[in-house]
Amino acid sequence: MKEGDHELFVRSASSGLTAKEYVFKYLSYLPLFILSLAICLGAAFLYERYAVPQYKATTLILVAGSVNRPSNLNTGDLIESALTSQPRVNLDNEILRISANSLMERVVAKNGFNTSYYIIGKFRNTDLYLDAPFRLVPQFIGDSSKPLTMTLSDFTQGGGIIKYASENKIKSFHFKWNQPFWAEAKRFVLVNKEAINGDAKYVITWNPVKHTANELSASFLGEVLDRKTSTIQLSVLIENLKRGQDILDALVKEYQLADIEERSSISQNTIQFIDDRLNLITKELSGIEGGMENYQGNNQITDVERQSSMSFNNSDNVSRNLSDLHIQQGVVQMILGYFNTPALNNKLVPSTLGLNDATLASLIAHYNDLQLKRQRETPLAASNSILIKDLDNQINDVKGSILEALHNITKNLQLQENNLQEQNSQYRQFLSSLPRKERVIQEYKRKQGITEDLYIYLMKKREETAIINTSSKLSNYHQIDPATGYGPVEPKTRYIRLFAVILGLLIPVGWINIRDLLNDKVRNRNDITNRMQIPVLGELSHIPKRKNRGMLVMESDLLGEQFRIIRTHLSTLQDKQVILVTSSTNSEGKSFVSLNLAAVLAIPGKKVALLEFDMRNPCIFKTLNINHSKGLANYLTSKVQDLSEISKQLDNIPSLHVYPAGPLPYNPADLLLSGNLPHLMEKLKKEYDYIIIDTAPVGLVTDAFILGEYSDAVVYIVRQRHTLKKQLDFINDIFENEKFVNMGLVINDVKTGAKYGYGYGYGYNYSYDSGKAKKGNLWRRMLEFYN
Repeated sequence: MKEGDHELFVRSASSGLTAKEYVFKYLSYLPLFILSLAICLGAAFLYERYAVPQYKATTLILVAGSVNRPSNLNTGDLIESALTSQPRVNLDNEILRISANSLMERVVAKNGFNTSYYIIGKFRNTDLYLDAPFRLVPQFIGDSSKPLTMTLSDFTQGGGIIKYASENKIKSFHFKWNQPFWAEAKRFVLVNKEAINGDAKYVITWNPVKHTANELSASFLGEVLDRKTSTIQLSVLIENLKRGQDILDALVKEYQLADIEERSSISQNTIQFIDDRLNLITKELSGIEGGMENYQGNNQITDVERQSSMSFNNSDNVSRNLSDLHIQQGVVQMILGYFNTPALNNKLVPSTLGLNDATLASLIAHYNDLQLKRQRETPLAASNSILIKDLDNQINDVKGSILEALHNITKNLQLQENNLQEQNSQYRQFLSSLPRKERVIQEYKRKQGITEDLYIYLMKKREETAIINTSSKLSNYHQIDPATGYGPVEPKTRYIRLFAVILGLLIPVGWINIRDLLNDKVRNRNDITNRMQIPVLGELSHIPKRKNRGMLVMESDLLGEQFRIIRTHLSTLQDKQVILVTSSTNSEGKSFVSLNLAAVLAIPGKKVALLEFDMRNPCIFKTLNINHSKGLANYLTSKVQDLSEISKQLDNIPSLHVYPAGPLPYNPADLLLSGNLPHLMEKLKKEYDYIIIDTAPVGLVTDAFILGEYSDAVVYIVRQRHTLKKQLDFINDIFENEKFVNMGLVINDVKTGAKYGYGYGYGYNYSYDSGKAKKGNLWRRMLEFYN
């Protein structure tokens, strides 16, 4: 074929699908989409019908902080600072504390939330909670780590039947109401509250406290309601709404009790510490007063002269300052003595007792917080727990900081005392002239005053602490309203149905794309034109299974017009008398095209010879129902000399002569290489206008290459959805190496719907009648589309 002849053949306008074609590609699988949507929505409705609904219970807690504290206390006092001062409320820390498993375990153990009651339904069990007609009362739990599930049935006025699994065995026995029974090393009593239907079946589950606490903690949520307020919202997702409300109410109540217990413990330890110090100060004060009384008696001192009093005025001022220093030094020594006493380790340091040092007060408050945390965690943790070791390390670090602060305070007080002692020594020189006895009495009085001041101070602080202890009976955490609930919140019907719709659409889309991705066969015209430059002579539409696949060009339909288009394209070729029809493999429509192409060339009156050279698998004679006892094989073997003996003339097309293959030869390729083949072709060329050669597939045997030497043009058949894409490279190699002359392609079995990659097509839903397009009925079009 000449280079300019390529432009004579119709090619695809673009290499891909348009947006409309892309949409119709998926619409062509509409039944698949409908089926997928029906299955997914059906599964969603079944899930909604039989899924256990979940409800959400919520409540609000107001964290009041350091409220209800006495307002008349000295806010600068160190004991008050150590006992009552609290850091700014950290709601995140509060959420962590209220979400602790230890607190949830206390709630479960106190309220029996580890026992659940269910009624067995047709498709699911329903949590009854307080609506159960009976109650399971544990009396003795021998093995608290093993859960127990019991099924109750066959109820009577006296009792019923209990079944439970034990070591892969089902145990069953009769129980009586209000009578104890044993199950799995546990003793229970079933208390009947109301009459029970004898046909009903119930399930009771008893779980270990820790197990239930872990389950509830997993469904529990604490979050800050609003950063502008110190309010925490608690919620729990649960099967029974009333059960969830009771759990939240009990959790808040237990948290309030824990807060009261913690603050009460601090106050009690402080009172005990002050009482111990008062006992020591009382003994010391008694000793001073007794010593002064003895001295006055032994020296017969009854009055102090006025001059002595005036002489001591200046000394008294210094003494008062020294008294304040001594008080502070005494407090420092008491605190140091507390830390140096092994028996008081791991105890709370209640106050700094008058030392005006903010750093020391903050350290002692931190030390007390760590001690409280250690006291809370020690019962719940192992002896070698990493958490306890970490707390001990923090306590030791804070303790070291406190001791260092105390040593610094001691040095500071010592410097002040030295300055005052120096001043006092000057006054003593002035008072040296006074009687020694009077000075001794004043010393006794000075010591007495210092001790009395310390005693009064401790008594005052004890009363203040007692008041604080009384106020600690009120919690800093207040539940705004009892827990409420709404729902069900799960299953979320709207989202489940939306997900089902999306999944129902994605499954067919995914299947279609994967099917296209894995498809290794020719799908549309673009698969051909994008891989090779061989001209396309025409396309042949898909023939429904119900339709005869013989000679169809006699009908005035689309297929006949398509063969006429191929005839028109072949007419543009020069010297196209001998036309070879072949393909890559079997079942690509080679014989069908040969027969109809020969017929469409013969209809105008041209003499056409159809040679059935596919001697390995001849089928044209079967289609035309002609005798094939003699044929080309007989002629090539010289058993027949006259071609008229093997030629078959068709009644409806007299100018078309068919030459059947005849008896199957032993080796067709060797037969084609005989000397009779050239003589055969010479005779036929003189007698016929066109010679159509139906030969064996070129991808399987060499027959087509042998016959190609006698051909003027080659029609190569490619079948949609049958020819492999890798075979196109083989066809392209034949074309590029010019193994055939004037080679052109015919695309067979084309389905023009978007489903098959042909968005343009010829509209094969229309039939042709006298040159007018006629639309077929709906049923016919559907059959043709899906066949």
